[in-house]
Amino acid sequence: MQTSISIRYKGPAVDDGLMDVYQAASNMIAFSEFMVTAVKTKYGDETDVKAEVSGFEHGSFVTNLVMDIAGPAATLLATVSAKDVYSLIKDAMSLWKFLKGSEPKAVSYTNENGMQANVTNNNGNVIQVQTEALNIVLSDKGSDTVGRFIREALQKKGVDSVNIEGGNDALVEVKKEEADFFVSITPEEKLSDNVVTMSLILLSPNFQEGNKWKFSDGDNNHFSAILADEDFVRRVNEGERFGKGDMLQVEMHIQQYKVGQKINTNRRVLKVIQHHEQHTQVGLFDA
Repeated sequence: MQTSISIRYKGPAVDDGLMDVYQAASNMIAFSEFMVTAVKTKYGDETDVKAEVSGFEHGSFVTNLVMDIAGPAATLLATVSAKDVYSLIKDAMSLWKFLKGSEPKAVSYTNENGMQANVTNNNGNVIQVQTEALNIVLSDKGSDTVGRFIREALQKKGVDSVNIEGGNDALVEVKKEEADFFVSITPEEKLSDNVVTMSLILLSPNFQEGNKWKFSDGDNNHFSAILADEDFVRRVNEGERFGKGDMLQVEMHIQQYKVGQKINTNRRVLKVIQHHEQHTQVGLFDA
C-alpha cells in the first residue's frame, strides 16, 4: 500500500523564506520517523515501512511522504485504505491536544477486542480514540518525534501553525499556543523511595529557593539535589564557614521513577547532620 501525507508550516518566517534549512531538515526527518512509528504501531513491528520525501511546495514548507508497506501484513493491507492511516494520525493528534500535556486520568476499552479506548483527562472530559492512537501518544518514539516536528518548530519565531494533510483532506491543525501539549505523557512508575544517611562532597551551592546544589559521592559521581534543611541554610547565612570540597553527612530522600524507557532520579537533602570543613579551606567560588 502507498499513501501520501504532508506537513505544512505556516507563518511569516515560512512566507518570507526565513525557515532555517537545518530546522526544516530536522522537521522532515522527525515527521518521517513519526509516520513509520504510527504505521508499525497499527500493523505490527514486522511490517516493512519506508518513508520517502517526494517533494516540496513553494511558499509553505510541505513534505510529502510515500509509505511503502510490505511484509507479513501485506495480505491484511490489501483491504486497508489510506484513510485508515489518516484516521490514526488524526486520532493521535487529537488525543495530544485533548490531554494538554498531562497523563490520562483514566482509560477504559469499549469492547472485548480493545479496538477503541475511552480516555479521560484531568478535567473529567472523555474522548474516544483508536487504541493504536493511544499507544502512539504514550510511546517514547511518538512523543519524541512530535516534540521535534511540532513543539520545537512552533517555538521558533515566525512559525504560527502546523497543518497535517492526508491527500486532499485536512487532518489536524496545531497552533502555536498548543505547542506545549506535544510532550511525553508516559505515566511514571515509581521504582524506589528511600531515605538514606550518606556523606557528600559539596561542589557548588545555590541559594535561590527551589534550585539544586551540586554534590559528589566521592566516586566521581556528580549529581544535583535540593537542599531542604532550612536550619543549615540559616547557619550559613549567619556566618558558618563552608566552601567547595567540604564534606556533609546528610539525610537524603531518593526517589526513582521509570518514564517509558528512562529512569529519573530525584534527590532531596532533608537534613545536614554534620559539616566537616576541608583542612585547607577553599573559597566558596574558587575553582
